[in-house]
Amino acid sequence: MKAANSISKDTYGLHTVKLPAGHLILYPATSLHHVRPVTRGARIASFFWIQSMVRDDGQRTLLFDLDSAIQELNRDLPNHASSIQLTGIYHNLLRRWAEL
Repeated sequence: MKAANSISKDTYGLHTVKLPAGHLILYPATSLHHVRPVTRGARIASFFWIQSMVRDDGQRTLLFDLDSAIQELNRDLPNHASSIQLTGIYHNLLRRWAEL
């Protein structure tokens, strides 16, 4: 199977992606995309939808940024009290914003 060659356009512009066979591309449903035709071999594809528990994109972005900062803090200062406190804030925000 030949590697996938995909073009997508999102809020960050136009992207061309070519991954090795067996890899995947994950993108928001709001992104337009186009997959180029297979020129050799065969394409075996699977698609699915996932939904975040946090509906609002801005809230998801804040949670992602907070989680990234917590992970970096944990790398630099493992088990630091600030990291533990920020992790609690992250989980409280997740509980507040999640739609179950």
